[in-house]
Amino acid sequence: MTAFGLYVHIPFCPQHCPYCAFAVLTGHTDLYDRYVDAVCTEIRSWQHLAPKGPLSTVFFGGGTPSMLEAGQVQRILGTAAATLGLLSNAEITLEANPSTADAARFAGFKDIGCNRLSLGVQAWNDADLKTLGRLHTAADAEHAYATAREAGFANVNLDVIFSIPGAPRGHWEHTLQRLIALRPEHVSTYSLTIEEGTRFAQRSQQGRLQPVSEEDDAWAYTRAMEALAAAGYEQYEVSNFARPGYRSRHNWGYWHGAEYLGVGLSAHSFLDGRRRWNTCHVRQYIAHLEAGETPGAGEEVLDAATARQEQVWLQLRTCEGTVLEAAELALLQHWPKFQGLLEAGLMQLETRRLRLTQRGLLLADAIGLEVLDRLENSAPRAVRGDLCGVA
Repeated sequence: MTAFGLYVHIPFCPQHCPYCAFAVLTGHTDLYDRYVDAVCTEIRSWQHLAPKGPLSTVFFGGGTPSMLEAGQVQRILGTAAATLGLLSNAEITLEANPSTADAARFAGFKDIGCNRLSLGVQAWNDADLKTLGRLHTAADAEHAYATAREAGFANVNLDVIFSIPGAPRGHWEHTLQRLIALRPEHVSTYSLTIEEGTRFAQRSQQGRLQPVSEEDDAWAYTRAMEALAAAGYEQYEVSNFARPGYRSRHNWGYWHGAEYLGVGLSAHSFLDGRRRWNTCHVRQYIAHLEAGETPGAGEEVLDAATARQEQVWLQLRTCEGTVLEAAELALLQHWPKFQGLLEAGLMQLETRRLRLTQRGLLLADAIGLEVLDRLENSAPRAVRGDLCGVA
């Protein structure tokens, strides 16, 4: 059976973090019920997709989906199951903020069928959390994790961020130590990036925020890979680590070209070779659906070449790598830099399967761009200098 997933965007959040570029809204509690109704209406409008089902994964992302009541999440899940079908063993993930941790609330989410909880703890140091604009403390993160376990969640992901401006290396070491001591089933580690349009971007432009150096960023990423591997975690994607049997099935589908429906504010879908996306204005989103109109804001058709390029790019970031077509392999083998990448230990080639090594993962974006440029037979794009030296 081909995997088919549903992404549900819940934009409501207790705060808009200064580094966040996602479509989120603070306040607006008066819109919660109308928004949930609109999402359910949107799901029902995709009834014709039922033959692609049943759904194998559902992911409630945001924003902070845990700000909704369990009953509101249940309405969305019930609508999805009735409209598209839902496998009995479907992976159902809900993102939660430690500041919303509550025993009854978490138990409610578990009781309605959510079987995977993703906690955005981000750091285990209060000074770092303050820099990130988070409302919770390190103690709150500990409490949220314990609450998730008490509620019966046997599959918990912890999101953490490294390369926080001004944070000494010891803070990241402490965060890694706490992760390993708690033993969640899954860990997602992200390097802090300064996204255009965020408050961090504004502060950086004003000289009030100094991004971490490439050297310190590489150190933090390497330490995460070493520490988590030693603790028994498999790094199955650039930013994701899992204990055996606990890879994110929903995200694995993204990386391997599975179709998915995205509903809610600014949500994206990939269906029948088309990428679609919704409006990013919440009142407009609700009004469209209440009027029986589509909330779609645009779409694009991926031609075969573009689809293949995206497939190579995404799969190259996973532990399994990508299987090259014969023509692609021939093109790369006649490229001197490709041999340099292999000899430098940044990539491995086994018959036609191409993988990044652990060292190569440090330069995943740069290497991916180089490989795609070669496969497109165009001039190489500018990449970081430490890769350009490979010949």
